[in-house]
Amino acid sequence: MKTITKREFQIMALYSKGLKFREISQCLNIAERTAINYFMRVKLKDNSKIKRAKTARATNKQSYKMRLKVEIQTIKAHNREIRKRRYTFLKEISIKNQSKGIRLNYFDECLLFAHKSYNAMKLKSLKKCNTKGNT
Repeated sequence: MKTITKREFQIMALYSKGLKFREISQCLNIAERTAINYFMRVKLKDNSKIKRAKTARATNKQSYKMRLKVEIQTIKAHNREIRKRRYTFLKEISIKNQSKGIRLNYFDECLLFAHKSYNAMKLKSLKKCNTKGNT
């Protein structure tokens, strides 16, 4: 089994978090086609990683949708309260703008996850190599 590179690992981590290839390319500042090529390289190296990523992707997309739904309900409740009380000093929150902000924060969380999990994987592989060398 061939090892995957850091960039390939990042692509897989972001893909498993539910991001589209266009969004992955924006996060990593690469072309969309390049992100797809990295994904295909991983598929050639180890197809089981792709299967696990697809399973995780479905779960993560569902949890993101639920999280977004809760946020939108909170915004709607806030806006109803403003209209009901006729607060002149508060403005209603735009759901569209807030949703974009939530998505951007999600991108940041995903990038942080990809970085941390890659470092953990490297550390684990280094420990494996050290234990093999000591025996």
